[in-house]
Amino acid sequence: MSSELPPPAPAAAPGRGVVRFLWTSNPLYVVSAGLFLYGLQTSFTDPTRESDAAALTAGLGGYTLLLAAAALFLVRYAGYWNDLRTVLLLVVLMFLATSVTFDELLITSPDRGAMLNAAGLLFAVAVTEGVLRGIRLRLPAGFRAPYYLTLALFFLYPVALAPATGAPESDALLWGLWGFAPAAGVVFLLLLPAARRGAGYVRGNGSPWPWPFFPWSLFVFLGVAVCGRAFLLCWSFHLLDGAGADDLVFGPYFLAPFGLAAAVVLLELGLVARSRPTQVVALLTALALVPLSGVAVGDSAVAADFLGRYADRLGGTPLFVALLAAGGFSLIAWARKVPFAADAFTLVLVGLALVGPDTLRLTPPRVPHVGFLAAAWAVQLGVGLWRREAWRWGLAGGMPAVWVGLEGWRVYAAARAVMAGLDQLVAGLVLLPLAVLVSLGKAGVLGRWVRSWRGLPDDVPA
Repeated sequence: MSSELPPPAPAAAPGRGVVRFLWTSNPLYVVSAGLFLYGLQTSFTDPTRESDAAALTAGLGGYTLLLAAAALFLVRYAGYWNDLRTVLLLVVLMFLATSVTFDELLITSPDRGAMLNAAGLLFAVAVTEGVLRGIRLRLPAGFRAPYYLTLALFFLYPVALAPATGAPESDALLWGLWGFAPAAGVVFLLLLPAARRGAGYVRGNGSPWPWPFFPWSLFVFLGVAVCGRAFLLCWSFHLLDGAGADDLVFGPYFLAPFGLAAAVVLLELGLVARSRPTQVVALLTALALVPLSGVAVGDSAVAADFLGRYADRLGGTPLFVALLAAGGFSLIAWARKVPFAADAFTLVLVGLALVGPDTLRLTPPRVPHVGFLAAAWAVQLGVGLWRREAWRWGLAGGMPAVWVGLEGWRVYAAARAVMAGLDQLVAGLVLLPLAVLVSLGKAGVLGRWVRSWRGLPDDVPA
């Protein structure tokens, strides 16, 4: 028998309209936190001043404790868990808000900023432990350790980055700004052992919340926060002078390593749960990193400069590296019998035919590489023969036609640059046999050909 608590029966919702919405959804916790953070930010705008820093610290810490007290009251007194998820996520939100509050102070007064960030991390750990023990909610070590390491990354990574801000064009700062998302990805990969243990790992956790909503909703929330923090680090710590002071080194491809780690964890979850939709979503997540790495690339001088360093060190542009990563992910998924993994790998091969190590964006594509197209054709033909799927044979047969068409268009485009009237010449040649076919149809010849081909007598309409 399960030791999990049954969800309490909610009271009937009174009234209609706004009152009913507030009763059933209760967004007031979120509104309250949003208004408090906005009021705090507008009232104390300069964290480098001691008075403002003290007010921000007291305000954030005090409101976090109020949320924690509300969580304890809801469970220990009312025995109510439904709204508790929102309250606990807001507690985590306050931890993350604290971690970004003193960015400016870390630059102007590194020692004091480091002390406040370290104190914030200790406060976050202490409050988390107090709340978990107070509401008797068990968070296993396989989840607790990645959670605390993520908090440590939010609080301590800026401290390590701050000394490099004095040299905004240095490798140490630029690679440090890029490295936050990969570091978060490494932390999230530590969730793999917990993912492999499945729902049984959190059975009897003391709450009525079902798996995977508990505890995976926490890490979805943290994953979104990682993306936002990766951007804010570039905004706060990359201080440029002169005409390019507003330029930003950040590009969406900064998030690709973290996205790949998230796809790995999601794939493991899908495999353990034998959930084909989850496995396919993980596969699509890895493939989505390719277009993500090909947008808003090198839009400013500083971004273009780091892009060159990235390509020199990693052997290709973000788009090319993302394609290689998606290819490796698809191969592993194929080996683990994930649906459509062979098709994903085929798409990657087609992408590699059009994208080279120096390709920045998906458009315009380069001249197709015959070797990768041939590999994609071989994959589809081989899978079709192995699984006896006729549609794959047709797909494999169509790939050479696609290549011939692409090569033909390339030749045609080159000829157009030389012959101004080539389009009209080709159109005239195409229309002539079409006109002949129309005449044959009007004369009844096409009808007789169709009846003869179908084996029908001449007096039967085609």
